[in-house]
Amino acid sequence: MSGLDILHAIQAIHNAFFDLFFYLVTQLHHETFYILVLPLLLWLYDKRFTRYMVSLFLVGYWSNNVLKYYFDTGRPSPGAVRVLHPETGTGPAFPSGHSQNPLMFWGALAIQFNKRWFTTLAVAIIILIGFSRLYLGLHWPLDVLGGWAIGGLMLWGFQASQAFWSGDRMRVSTRLLCAVLIPLAMMPIALAVIPSPVPKDVWVMGGAYLGFWVGSVLEEEFVGFDPRRGTLLTHAVKVLIGIVAVFAVKEGFKLFMPEQPVWIFIRYVFVTLMATLGAPWVFHRFLAAPPAGRSIAR
Repeated sequence: MSGLDILHAIQAIHNAFFDLFFYLVTQLHHETFYILVLPLLLWLYDKRFTRYMVSLFLVGYWSNNVLKYYFDTGRPSPGAVRVLHPETGTGPAFPSGHSQNPLMFWGALAIQFNKRWFTTLAVAIIILIGFSRLYLGLHWPLDVLGGWAIGGLMLWGFQASQAFWSGDRMRVSTRLLCAVLIPLAMMPIALAVIPSPVPKDVWVMGGAYLGFWVGSVLEEEFVGFDPRRGTLLTHAVKVLIGIVAVFAVKEGFKLFMPEQPVWIFIRYVFVTLMATLGAPWVFHRFLAAPPAGRSIAR
């Protein structure tokens, strides 16, 4: 049974409800979703684990872009299958980013929380997002299977080196050096493999990585925000203020920064600096400062 036959069999079940449902499912792998979820881990759960998750997500996202252009395979043709929402599927096809990255992201969360119900939910989300790409006619089955395989291998590698990616027991100078060197290593590789114009996502990942790690280091050295401190109301206010601040920087900087690669890189440096340093300073200063003498866990 060929890949085209599989797509035809999947799309034979199509109706208006499934068209909308799988479009919404595929949006679970969208920049806005991660901009909302990752800060919640930082502001409400654990800073060390969030550094790991951000590293896993950004490096995974970057590697998927590089692999796509390295293999440079085509997507299903609208003349051969029913293609819905082609704007959510651009560039080369293999491996599917909607398979690779959600497997890494939700797989890491499932390992961390280690709850049967959450693992079941994570597996369901991973499968549904991958399946949505087939239903929408945006990927071949091999793209999805390859994305899951590569995502699984990368997740294993990240889990084995989690202490490094979380900055655990790492000197401040070393963490700052990594914040600069890792994006500086990522960008030339991407520019060498990906033909011009390089997708916006590559510049976003580099800027976000630099800003996140620099902000995280400065926050721990000079602020000492405790993400778990505060009442339920305090946490709700933190989330509201933080999300508004992050999106204000993300969208506001567009007013005077052109949509050009270097400016996109710089804009996302500031977006992640707001998430890791600016918003936590506000939380610590005005909402949930610890009692004098209390130590702040990383």
